Order: sequence, then C-alpha cells, then structure tokens
Amino acid sequence: MNGNHTLFAPDNQAFDDPIVQPLANDPAGLANVLAYHVLPGNFVNSSMNSSALASGVLPNVTLGHTLLANSSLVQLEGNKSQVLAWSRNDSDGQIYFLNQNPQVNVLNTSTIGNNLLVASIDGVLQLPGNISSVLDQNNLTSVLGFLNMVNVPGFYSNGSNATVNGVLDANTTRGYTFFAPNNEAILNANSSLASLANNQTALAILLQNHYINGSSYYSPQLYSVASNGSNSNLNSSDLISAAGEPFSLNTNSSGTFVTSGNGASAKIVKSDLLTENGVIHIIDHVLANTDSHPGRASSAYASATSVAAQSSTQTGPIEGLPTSSATGTSRSNNPSNDAASIRVGSMWGLIIAGAFGWAMVMFVGV
Repeated sequence: MNGNHTLFAPDNQAFDDPIVQPLANDPAGLANVLAYHVLPGNFVNSSMNSSALASGVLPNVTLGHTLLANSSLVQLEGNKSQVLAWSRNDSDGQIYFLNQNPQVNVLNTSTIGNNLLVASIDGVLQLPGNISSVLDQNNLTSVLGFLNMVNVPGFYSNGSNATVNGVLDANTTRGYTFFAPNNEAILNANSSLASLANNQTALAILLQNHYINGSSYYSPQLYSVASNGSNSNLNSSDLISAAGEPFSLNTNSSGTFVTSGNGASAKIVKSDLLTENGVIHIIDHVLANTDSHPGRASSAYASATSVAAQSSTQTGPIEGLPTSSATGTSRSNNPSNDAASIRVGSMWGLIIAGAFGWAMVMFVGV
C-alpha cells in the first residue's frame, strides 16, 4: 500500500451488531463498506504526536475522501470518491462521525509502520444515502415536501418534467451544494410561500436559489471563503445558484451566514450532511429569492463541469481547516497495541481480511 492512509477500524461489538451481520454473506457489499473506512492521505495531527487523529472542534468539521468510489453508490462530480466527516466535542474531547445514527465514536488511535494511522471506532460506518433519505433522517420533512411538490419543466431527455427532488437525485446530477431550510424556517416563511402556491415557475426558481449545481462544497471550503473571500480552490464568484443568482458568505461571532443575490440571508446551523451525489447544509431561514439568470446558471454549471473533469488528488483533509491547527485524539502509540485496535470477532476475521485486501487492490494497489 503506497502513501499515507488512515483506517477507521470497527471494534468487536460493532461487527456483532445484527444490522451488520448480513455483510458476512455479501463480500462485495462488505468491500464497499470497508472502502468507506479507509482514507488516503495524511490525517495525523503532528502538532500533538505521530498517532494523533486530526479533527476540527465543533462547529469545525474535518472531511476527507475515502476509497469508496463504486459508481452505483457514489455519483459525485468528476467521479470523486465519497467523503467522510468527523468532528470533536470541545467539552469532553470526544471525536465522532457526522451522519451516523446511532453515533459512532473514535476510541483510540495508533500507527502501523510509517504510513498507516489506525483509529479504533465503536460502530460500522453507514454509507451516505440519497437526498430523500438524508433529509428524512434529519427531520427536514418540510423542505423535502417542497422538493417533491415543485416541478422543473422538461428536465428529462424525453421532455418530461421532474420534481426538484428528482433533479437533485438524478443519475445525471453529479455534485450539488444544497442550503436546506429547517422546518422552523419553512413555517416562518409560510405566508410568503403560500402566495406562490399557484406559481410553479416561481417556486422552482426559489428552490433553485437554494442550491449550487455541479459542485459539492463542504464546510471547510465555505468557512474559508466566508472568512477570507477565497481559498486556493474556491472563490466567492464560483458560488452561483442553479437559478443563476450569486451566493455570498460571511462569518462573525454569531456564526456563518449565506446570502442570496437579492439580500435574503440565513445562518448555517448544521453542515455537511453527505448524500450519494452532493452535500447539504441546514439553514435557519428560507432564501426568498425568485430572481433568475438562466445564462449565468448555464455558464456556472459548464465551468463546474469543466473543473470537475480535470484530474486532481483526493488525499488528506479537504482544504479549509489546516491539519496543523486541528486537535486530535491519541490514546496509544505502542505498536503492541495496534492489534488490539483493529481486532475483530473470530467469525469476521478472514472475511474482513479478504475484503479489505480486495478493497486495497481495487482502489489503491498493494
């Protein structure tokens, strides 16, 4: 295995969970799950020690691309592999993963050789689902209802309409960033939304002004732009909605805010809800903007598609939160403890070894 890698290794009890048991008879499924537990690149917080896992402290999040790139499970732009996200509670120092129910925690970390960081975890990580399942799991039922109610005319190649949910979940939609209003935000905007109830075009534009088409922008990238105006991979001018309206970002002591082109603004209250083909950030107000610029939207999408097609490395933390400034967990730096960190139940041992080897051959090479 070439280069640095991080392996999140479930403990014995995690593999004894009845939900996980069917994977014992599904080598291909197990290989996909295990691929989601391996990240290429350096995720060591060297400012602590050689086996400390880099992690942002809430509200900061650390994210990295995994080895999961099966096209039936991941449809990100540029055929990128799926992302994994984690953070650390400031109060107790616990590192845990986002988008996992029940919560999965990091137990300890250790190093094997010079290039493998192993983190023992207390659960098997679940793969991101489609937008409907992710919104439902996060109780974003009101905005999901709107996505299923509002049509985009002529979206499919045969000229038929699609709901906005269908657009975001389509096989042809590779990468999006959706600022999803929470239920309270929808309730507070009820009178404004009711006035548009008979205007599908206006409702479609309003929803399109909540997402960026063709690009998945994660919180470290957004927060970097909010603080500095840009980072090496993203400028504020890149943030154009699917309706062609610009987004702007700013941050202050109250949090990070996203503003639509007409001045409608909302606070990002929860970030990095991962889906099969994009990312969702929850906001606390509806961005009530029904302006559109189709030409600008088309140009922005073409630019995003062109950038995504360019080859790029996908190793280490997604830019925005430098590893050197992140905090970490390290409870073992003794090679004799490495086996304990990655030990699994006897019935799983050979299966996992074989599937893990398969994943390495498929995605990294040995």
